[in-house]
Amino acid sequence: MSQTNELEIMERIALDLGGVEESLASSFNTGAEDFNALIRPLTAAGGKRLRAQLCLLIANAGTSVERQRIRIAEAVEMLHLATLIHDDVLDQAEIRRGEDTIHMHKGNKVAILSGDYLFAKAFQIVSEMPNMKYLEIFSHIITCLVEGEFMQMEDVYRIDQGIERYMTKTQKKTADFMEGCMELGGLLGGWSESEIVELKKYGHALGMAFQITDDILDVTGTIEELGKTPGSDVRQHKSTYVSLLGLEGAKEQASSVGKQAHDALNSVSYDTSILAALIDYLLKRTN
Repeated sequence: MSQTNELEIMERIALDLGGVEESLASSFNTGAEDFNALIRPLTAAGGKRLRAQLCLLIANAGTSVERQRIRIAEAVEMLHLATLIHDDVLDQAEIRRGEDTIHMHKGNKVAILSGDYLFAKAFQIVSEMPNMKYLEIFSHIITCLVEGEFMQMEDVYRIDQGIERYMTKTQKKTADFMEGCMELGGLLGGWSESEIVELKKYGHALGMAFQITDDILDVTGTIEELGKTPGSDVRQHKSTYVSLLGLEGAKEQASSVGKQAHDALNSVSYDTSILAALIDYLLKRTN
């Protein structure tokens, strides 16, 4: 890909993200002002929008329809926000994206209902798409997420947790979501089935790397950098890559899955320099 083409795609992604933000803002106007007031700060805080950007990047590199890719990216962000709200309840986290978590404001019941509403809105958007394959992908993502959460809850009472089980949890809670975003982008962009397979491998490795670096940052980061309270895993005695492998071992594992991501990109005919730069950035991130 030439530098000109890269800039054009990045500009389109920026425009698409603006459309996603507008759609999200209008979606959180339910008539229930309490709910709107709870959700809007989390949405306005933004977060990385990594999952939406992955989807939009792959879609824009192909032959996608603008309205469809914006709506799918919006649904991806709704799904992600719903999982964060529910995850905060399970972890009893106090801060998310620099804001007090919903359950700290209104309790667990309201937080769970808020997450459920976002799940419903996401699936409503996906149901309007012309291809049922989108619904299959979203259903797979949410199934894996819930299975991962169940494993995490079960492991509170387990003393025989090992790295293999933790890697399975990472796959279900993070990697499968990233993988799904790559598949959604490939479907939107009209990519070939063989290329989508390789993009999914990249997404899987990216998701694993994201969780490993997240575990590392929970030990090394600050509240200003992360937008949430660091050290929560240690306080809750949760298994992490750092607790299971040590800090240096976790860093080595991150480098290993980073290599897997690059290897997958080598099998894609499209110039994947942006995706390659993303995995390198992720391995060095501080938030």
